[in-house]
Amino acid sequence: MRIFYLSSTDVFDTDMNVLPHLGKEHQITFGVLVPKGSRSHWEKELKPAVTRNTLIQLEIIHLRYRRRNPLNIPVYIKLIASIRRGNYDVIYLNDFEDIYFRALCVAFIRKDKTIFGIHDVEHHSGWKHNVLLKATKEIFLRKFDTVLTFSASQAKLIESKCSRVFAVPMALKYFGANPDVQKDYNIVQFLFFGNIASYKGLDILINAIKRLSLRYDNFRLTIAGRCGEWATVYEPMIAGNKCIAADIRFIENAEIPGFFSSAHYLILPYRDVTQSGPLMIAYNYHVPVIASDLDGFREYVEEDVTGFTFEAGKEDQLEEALENAIHRKRDAYEQLVNRLKNFVSRQYAAENVASLYSNVFEEVYEN
Repeated sequence: MRIFYLSSTDVFDTDMNVLPHLGKEHQITFGVLVPKGSRSHWEKELKPAVTRNTLIQLEIIHLRYRRRNPLNIPVYIKLIASIRRGNYDVIYLNDFEDIYFRALCVAFIRKDKTIFGIHDVEHHSGWKHNVLLKATKEIFLRKFDTVLTFSASQAKLIESKCSRVFAVPMALKYFGANPDVQKDYNIVQFLFFGNIASYKGLDILINAIKRLSLRYDNFRLTIAGRCGEWATVYEPMIAGNKCIAADIRFIENAEIPGFFSSAHYLILPYRDVTQSGPLMIAYNYHVPVIASDLDGFREYVEEDVTGFTFEAGKEDQLEEALENAIHRKRDAYEQLVNRLKNFVSRQYAAENVASLYSNVFEEVYEN
């Protein structure tokens, strides 16, 4: 089967772990939309991917202007013309939130062979409402009503609007081999990782950590990622707390294994969630998680197997879960890690997830 698989740098890391397995069964052309301003960074990331994956034909589409600038329209027209000429059996479009791109796809891409991939059926709390984006999304869904989501909870939100809705879990996120580092279990290491936004609940975590630091000194929290409000919102909350270390910047992909190899637990105190990239990174590097009991986490986190959950927004419950982790004996922790390894190898290995993608593509093609 000939498949055009269009994605963007927003979800590139997940796609590249699945596509090599799909490439063994199908002829894949992988298009990647690269926004203006990040061209040099993503060329550095994409070139090794091309070298490693000879089964995939990679097409990089560089946007010359900022997203949603109408001057990008000629680039979109050229891309859509290329897709039409390719006469593909299946077209998979990962949602790229651009009003002009969506409008052109509605006008010129065939419905019967197209799958619309949506990561966020409902936007996170705090998302700036954009009337045009919302309108073009509704128009897009009315035409491309075969939809692929990345969690069962997101699928339920949209199934009434579409003729066919599929749910395929995210694959493990691999960023290179684990450094050969022995974890020091005398100091329990908690990690909060990724771009920092209000819906991710870092303030809840900091408050819980501050209270724990009054009673314990055998743990540390590392906060790593970008944040536009660090100096005004979060830095004053820490106020020199010695149990918290902050590394606030863009984290290069090559650095990611180092952060996870030294962590005992990834903390996900989110107020709302669709899917979580950091969760799948943690699973790849066999790091248990402590997460809010939201639908988007409950279907991924198995209690006392891959980690632990607490009631979303409840600082006291998060504090209790962190305290339990501090008290957990080393042999109990190692048993937890072994259970996690066995679970994720069955559920989320890239080849298993690729098989689910393939089933979706084949069903759309046959119908």
